[in-house]
Order: sequence, then structure tokens, then C-alpha cells
Amino acid sequence: MKKQDLLTLIGVVVGAAMLVWGMALGGTALKIFWDLPSVVITIFGSFCALLINYSLNDIKKLGKVMVESFKENKISKVDMIVQFTNLSRKARKEGLLSLEDDISQLDDAFLKKGLQMVVDGIEPETIRDIMELEIYEMQKRHTNGANILKAWGGYAPAFGMIGTLIGLIQMLANLSDQNAIAGGMAKALITTFYGAIMANLLFNPMSANLNLKSEQEASGREMMLEGILSIQSGVNPRIVEEKLISYLSPEERRVYTSTAASGEGVAQNG
Repeated sequence: MKKQDLLTLIGVVVGAAMLVWGMALGGTALKIFWDLPSVVITIFGSFCALLINYSLNDIKKLGKVMVESFKENKISKVDMIVQFTNLSRKARKEGLLSLEDDISQLDDAFLKKGLQMVVDGIEPETIRDIMELEIYEMQKRHTNGANILKAWGGYAPAFGMIGTLIGLIQMLANLSDQNAIAGGMAKALITTFYGAIMANLLFNPMSANLNLKSEQEASGREMMLEGILSIQSGVNPRIVEEKLISYLSPEERRVYTSTAASGEGVAQNG
């Protein structure tokens, strides 16, 4: 289940606040940083470049992709090991069909599908092929979404530079008009400013964020697949546990060791 990724939200909000604070330090009115033609050139111009580069279906998913960067699909690998160890024990004692009730209570669709195929008696090679294909397609979708944001992060500064050239041309074409010179110079600088903010505070960090989350989710799915196939093969629950522990980081291993020791202590006291 996805929850709010607070660090991403904090990064965007605090980053924007620091920019506003920096703009206000000079004692000038913030309205001097607002220029509608520059907004049109930078934001809408770069968005039009996306329309050329990507299909309509991809563009329709853009809002959802941006929202996903503010969510965290946190798969607790420690909890997963406990879950698979318990399922493995039950399967060895009561048979694979005994897992039917447990499967119906699972929230994760990937895990539910894999265990259901095990209960249905599907060959392990077939299960691996199907589940690995699901992981691949998931990564492909995530990568495509991240690439859209990365592309927008590349187009925004480029259109900022286009706005700068437009402003300079307007300024040079009216050297006798001081108002035109001032307006052209403002547009020349502000479009570059907008493009830099769009690329470096929003789109490029969001793209990297999505790629990292995709890698983490894929690792969690691979761990699930290993657990699913281990249960199907009927190996000792201890071996299932040791296999899955290999997916943990050193910090996660310490947490798991502490959790497991605490659980054994409670069991012994009981």
C-alpha cells in the first residue's frame, strides 16, 4: 500500500520556500519575478515539445506519474521474511492447498497471484517466467514515466534559452526605447530562471526519484518470487528464511535479527 513520501514533499516545499526567501532578500517586490510571456515560452513551449516526442496516452499519464513521485511504495522486507517463513511452515505441515485462506487475505496483487499459481499446481518454470515478465513490464512502465519527466526537465532550460534569445532580440531591435530594453532584458533573464527551476527543482529530481523507487520495488518483487518458488519446492522454512535474508541490507539484517530474537524470547516465555 502506497503512503506519502514525506521527503519528496519536504524537498519541493522547502526548496520553493528557499527560492522565494532568496528572491525577497534584495528588498525588491516579488512581482518582478513574474512575467507571463516567459511563463508561456518556458512552460507551455516545453510542454509542446513533449507532445511532439510522446504519444497521447503517455501525456495522459503525466499527471499520475508526477503524483507517484510523491508516494512511497514501501515493501517491508523484514515483514516479508516473517510472512514467507510462516507460510512455508504451514505449507510443509498442512500442504500447499492450506494456503488458500492466507492468499485471500493478502493485499499485494503480485504476491497473491504468485501464491495462487503455486496452489493451482503450475510448474515452477512457468511461474518464474510469468512473474519475471510482470516485473519487467512494471519496470518498463516506471521507466517510461520517469523518462517523460526527464525529457521535460531537458526541454525546460532549452526553452528558457529560447526565451532569452527572444528577449535579447527585442532589446536590440529597440535600443532607442529604454522601456523596450528593460522589458527585453527582463524576459531574457526570467525565462532562463523559470527553465532552471523547472529542471532542477521539479522534473529531473522527480525522474531520478521514480527510477530509484522502481528499482526498490523490483527488488522487493524479486524477493517475493524467490519466496514463492521456495514454498512451492517445499524446502525447509529455515532455508527459505536464509535465502530471503540475502536480499536485506546490513541495517535491515540488524533489524531482522533483533526482531527474530525478540520473537523467540516471547515464544520461550509463553
